[in-house]
Amino acid sequence: MIDKKQPLLQIKNLTVTFKVQDGTVKAVNGISFKVYNGEIVGIVGESGSGKSQSMLAIMGLLAQNGITHGSVVFNGTELIGLKDNALNKIRGNEIAMVFQDPMTSLNPYLKISAQMTEILILHKQISYKQALAKSIEMLEKVKIPDAKNRIHLYPHEFSGGMRQRVMIAMMLLTSPKLLIADEPTTALDVTVQAQILELLKELRKELGMAIVFITHDMGVVANLCDRVNVMYGGGLMETATIDQIFNSPAHPYTQALLNSIPSIDEEVEKLLTIAGEPPNLLQLPDGCPFQNRCSSFTQNCINNVSLRRISSRHVSKCTLPIGEPI
Repeated sequence: MIDKKQPLLQIKNLTVTFKVQDGTVKAVNGISFKVYNGEIVGIVGESGSGKSQSMLAIMGLLAQNGITHGSVVFNGTELIGLKDNALNKIRGNEIAMVFQDPMTSLNPYLKISAQMTEILILHKQISYKQALAKSIEMLEKVKIPDAKNRIHLYPHEFSGGMRQRVMIAMMLLTSPKLLIADEPTTALDVTVQAQILELLKELRKELGMAIVFITHDMGVVANLCDRVNVMYGGGLMETATIDQIFNSPAHPYTQALLNSIPSIDEEVEKLLTIAGEPPNLLQLPDGCPFQNRCSSFTQNCINNVSLRRISSRHVSKCTLPIGEPI
């Protein structure tokens, strides 16, 4: 059940830049949104749109040349500028993150038992015996068969889908309030992908946690999320409920993403794509970053584009005459 009394996560004007040899990369450009307890919020967009960097900023996991500005309040605590020891108590305990490839997160030289029990011993200060029992229980919760024996295997002895289940189990060991999932199903076949999505929905219902799900797949968003944020060129283009996004998309970029989804009801000779290339983050254009690829472009698009309210819980950053300025 979604609790809308107070946001669990509130992001205001978050900006992430990277100093590189050629200048400054604006990876995330002033985004704002909220996530409530028990809610699954999707973040969609093409590669390079700022989806992952915005979440890495929340976790304090940016590269050394990354610079963060703005506000990220989690459960009443401001995370931007928080000292490492205070952030570490939240990261892993109250916020957890699952990445696309579990083999980049799992240590190939250690058995799963060693990696899982280490988390509990570190964060919960319990004995190895207690940690092992809790780890087996969590593996069973994510439907790892014969968990009592398989926990003593190495990561390479699991299939890709099972490794992702192990990673989810590891992240849930400390009962986090927020799980950030960064394209966790991209490398999986469609059958295993569906199983992981169903697992996340079951865990949300059972544990009451919020989930931020990063993906480029609108089909996954439709199957899993309550609300969705559409990002492009580091900015937030549209925020809406799933029904609003799929039935009445307001931003031309959102419309283009939806038009690119193959239909099983129609035979097509060629799949639709979005013409042009994403913007250079070293030299973002003034105004809307989608202007060079937009079929609805007008001169107004090069001016400062503000968010407009389309309806309740639905806003879009576009100059098209829809909705009221915020």
